[in-house]
Amino acid sequence: MSSDADLVVIGGGIAGLVVALEAATAGARVVLLESDDQTGGMLRRGRIAGVEVDLGAESFAKRTDAVPRLIADFGLPLEVVSPRSGPAHLVSHRGLGAAGRWTRLPLPRRTVIGIPANPLAADVVAIIGERAAQRAAAEVLAAPIDPTASLADVVEERLGAGIGADLVDPLCRSIYSQPAAAVPLPRLHPKMWAAFERTGSLLAAAAEVAPDAPGGTAVGGIAGGMWRLAEAVASLATERGADIRTGVAVRALEPEASGVRVDLASGEALRAAKVVVATGPRGAASLLGRVTGTMDAADVDAAASAPIQPAIRLLTAAVTAPDLGAEPVGSGVIVAPEAPTAAKALTHIDAKWAWARAALPAGTHLVRLSVRADDTAGLDSAAAIAREISHLTGARVDRDEIGEIITTRWRDAVVPAESAAWTDTVAEAAARGIHVTGAVAAGTGLASVIPHARALAHDLLTVSSDRKEP
Repeated sequence: MSSDADLVVIGGGIAGLVVALEAATAGARVVLLESDDQTGGMLRRGRIAGVEVDLGAESFAKRTDAVPRLIADFGLPLEVVSPRSGPAHLVSHRGLGAAGRWTRLPLPRRTVIGIPANPLAADVVAIIGERAAQRAAAEVLAAPIDPTASLADVVEERLGAGIGADLVDPLCRSIYSQPAAAVPLPRLHPKMWAAFERTGSLLAAAAEVAPDAPGGTAVGGIAGGMWRLAEAVASLATERGADIRTGVAVRALEPEASGVRVDLASGEALRAAKVVVATGPRGAASLLGRVTGTMDAADVDAAASAPIQPAIRLLTAAVTAPDLGAEPVGSGVIVAPEAPTAAKALTHIDAKWAWARAALPAGTHLVRLSVRADDTAGLDSAAAIAREISHLTGARVDRDEIGEIITTRWRDAVVPAESAAWTDTVAEAAARGIHVTGAVAAGTGLASVIPHARALAHDLLTVSSDRKEP
């Protein structure tokens, strides 16, 4: 039986959209299925204080050139911009002596996920203390290089526990939404890992990789918001022939002799030569589990119907507090895990991005809080949000200075630590014509996700082209 498409992509986040664009550009018949009513995934927009802003990812790491290269290769009408503000800050228990009070300290200038190029630099010592800095400077070079070890274990063994607890773990939790104990360095930062393998030293690797820029500013953005990247990719993919369908949920995948049958929740089915799964981790596990035999039908159905606890909750608020005009914490704040706060990070959006500052009414600021868990008891009112912003920034913010508030929940976003069972599942699925991309395969962040999606698309298209040759 002939197929309905050369390629069906499941999931309309940036990974799925990039695969669809690459495939459509190469002339393949592509159908992209997204269960939500819009594409973009975590590149999502909203409107607040009259300005369209990011409700998901608002920047990308510069550890690869993935975003600017994608824009250049496809001529996307987007402008890459850099943060305009000074260094972000860390809410830390250090800095005020024996009183043990929490204070705000600028993030060190040259670090990679908190691993410093120079542990004895004043901005590092201010956060981790002299003793921990001396221990880190005396790096244990004889310790083995284990690619499967967690970032926390590698840092503790090489540089000591102090720097891991006070600097590396808070940054890892903020940037990747996971503790340093849950994920290995190669998955977080391949470039840093490659330098570490080559030099045998975490400090030497950081010195090689870390940008010479204020802490928290080694990122890029898109003028007008990162959501514009997903919109531009989707628009061009459609223009080049991709069939992008929203509001369409996939129930199951069934490998067949001539390809893969995609069973939709509506009862319909599509047939494709190949399928790419570009969903969140929970969705990918559910779809692949039955195909590979790691989950039976009852297990898959139970997983699909089980209540989902949001892993990430963001609050974006319009604030008219005059004190924020001084930009007291630069582009924002990262919060140490032990700090008695409801938020794990704060972004002062208009302090970070010039386009946002220019678009907002005079005297209005945009602040985003990343909440520790989906527990609204901590931040369930304008008064509570005002107190949290005051606590994290040191600025005076009153309840009546909090305007519009948008709450965003991401229900299938945090990628679990990679396991041998998952690796085997992905390999078995690929042998049946079903491939995986997105953060669940590439690791968190556009810097990793986009190159993986492009490489997968090229590999699939190359194989298909080879098979068509006489």
